[in-house]
Amino acid sequence: MNRPFKWAVVFLAGILVLALIFYAGRLSSHADQERAKLPTGSCKPAVAIGDNHGVILTSDGSLWTWGETGFGWQVLGLGSNVRTQACLRRIGLETNWVNIAAGGSTTLALKADGTIWAWGENIYGQLGDGSKVREQASPVRSVPGDDWKQVATSGIHSVALKRDGSLWSWGNNWAGQLGDGTTNYSRVPVRVGSSTNWMRIWANLIQNVGQQTDGSLWFWGWDYTRSPKGCSIPIPTRVSADTNWVDVGMGDWMVFAIKSDGTLWAWGRQAHNYTGATNGTTDSSPVRVGPDSDWRACAAFAQSCPVFMKRDGSIWVLDCSDRRGVAGVTALVTGMVTNNQLNFVADSTTLGGDPAFGIVKCLQISFQLGGTNKVRTFRENSTVCLGEPGRTLTVINAFYGDPRLVRNAAMSSFQASGYQPAQLRRIQLQEDVVAFCGGRHMLGAALTTEGEVWTWGEALGQHTPSIPPLQFCSFLLGRVGVSVHWGEPGPVMRKKPWRLGKFDSEEQSTGK
Repeated sequence: MNRPFKWAVVFLAGILVLALIFYAGRLSSHADQERAKLPTGSCKPAVAIGDNHGVILTSDGSLWTWGETGFGWQVLGLGSNVRTQACLRRIGLETNWVNIAAGGSTTLALKADGTIWAWGENIYGQLGDGSKVREQASPVRSVPGDDWKQVATSGIHSVALKRDGSLWSWGNNWAGQLGDGTTNYSRVPVRVGSSTNWMRIWANLIQNVGQQTDGSLWFWGWDYTRSPKGCSIPIPTRVSADTNWVDVGMGDWMVFAIKSDGTLWAWGRQAHNYTGATNGTTDSSPVRVGPDSDWRACAAFAQSCPVFMKRDGSIWVLDCSDRRGVAGVTALVTGMVTNNQLNFVADSTTLGGDPAFGIVKCLQISFQLGGTNKVRTFRENSTVCLGEPGRTLTVINAFYGDPRLVRNAAMSSFQASGYQPAQLRRIQLQEDVVAFCGGRHMLGAALTTEGEVWTWGEALGQHTPSIPPLQFCSFLLGRVGVSVHWGEPGPVMRKKPWRLGKFDSEEQSTGK
């Protein structure tokens, strides 16, 4: 090794050590913020999480938020001058809030006087105030009336229940998620059917589940279980004949529900990853998840980590993250075989959706040709050609998504021998939980009886500190054609629960 090169290595190593020390100090100091308690009272508390923000309704009727602007939208409800909030901060001074809902970049909140308020993204009219402004940075009066009972939102459409048992919706409606039988979007409420016996409502993405007073569950919106490419169900359709449902948790194209006997059930796209079924043919109707019969509640979630509570008060996640970003498309691929030839373009349009956002995906097909088993993998946007004249082509299975996960899915999913469904993992908390919710990137949050907020997974509103020395090294390497991103800030991920602190300043905590 020549001397100049040796000194260059020593120099870079020294910069790396200093950068790591700097990074560790910044991260630890950020994590050691004050661990404060929120006020408590006699009301029913709640936790709601959007794409990049969270909202807490405390039992004294006050609202608190944390997170950051998502895709540029003002989601915190603290005014346009607050874009990032790593610790809990109060929204206004009111103590008469009774219900909240968050989805995407939109939040709805209900007051005790029966009025609905909203803030965040409004590009589809999902705030319900009838205006065409793109967003609201602070709570504004939403739909007319003072007789509302519950709110729900997916982020692009919203649903609300009136005290008379009628159901209303507004916002985007391309998949029929407003439930009025059309696909016309609306900036003002439209009636969902004519029933007056609705008692609860849940919403996520472009789907809804509602419960009527007889205990039955009803579904409407976009459904992936009846067609490989999905289909619209524009009016509420009954899920099953059962009437003993007690709670529902909705995720990305997935629904979990708990019965009065404490059993847990699931249906929707990729439900077999949780139920342990050997294929997706049962995904269109509820199938039991595991043998336990002591489940008490489930919450909204995103991606592949639903959150549940057992009757003893313990919090659990059902982790299917190793299958995230993979879709089984066997039926679709099989349907494209003509005269023992398979020809099509492997893109997201043909395969019906994007199972792994932001990733260049691949399609893997296991097939039998003339009695010989074969496997072929194609990159996205490539032309798939399989088959030979005079030889029978049989598609065994096909998977589409993140290439890092497709191989594992092909080896485990849809296989009767040795297949294991998603695994339960307990979240160890030190106090009793009174409200909880799930979000993206394995994010979860829980409010305890002592008024503390615990979170795990992605830390909303927090980023790893930038490391200028490493950024400088990246710049130098970029000059010689090597593309790296050392030292750039990124999301903070926490495997173990940690407590959120409270923003102390009285003037600033009110959002003024």
